[in-house]
Amino acid sequence: MTFKYFNFSISTFVYTSLVGMMMVSCGGGETSYSLTKKETEKKEDFSDKDTYSAESEADVMAWVKEKPAYIGGKKEMYNFIKNNLIIPEEAKKAKVSGMVFVRFIVEKDGKITNPKIIKGLGHGCEDAAKNVIMSMPDWKPGMHEGKPVRVYHSLPIAFSSK
Repeated sequence: MTFKYFNFSISTFVYTSLVGMMMVSCGGGETSYSLTKKETEKKEDFSDKDTYSAESEADVMAWVKEKPAYIGGKKEMYNFIKNNLIIPEEAKKAKVSGMVFVRFIVEKDGKITNPKIIKGLGHGCEDAAKNVIMSMPDWKPGMHEGKPVRVYHSLPIAFSSK
């Protein structure tokens, strides 16, 4: 289909528009937000907190074809979390409900390291979530090109006041 005054098709227009939006949203230049030196000095340094591994995170992969997996499957993993999560007394008193999102590294040998809180609830829930993650048995490691690799993984941990 062509328009009377334009010599292109609807599909060409849609494709061009989508590519243009992707270029705008993905950058291609400087970001609109950058911290000045003064602002970075004000930020609290968390680099030594919540770190359980001496290795650098530079070689950790975010995406692999074969993702790390809890041995036994997701159902068993959530059963483990349900049976081992200790809800803090402060959270019980405050009747806290919601999710704590934890990012961690599954190492080449399947061990869990470096849990970090992505989103918390307060009232001690973050520590409880990190503790249950660190108490998990070893996982099946992520694989890249047939070799085990270090991979980031994130999990939501549910807290309920019920």
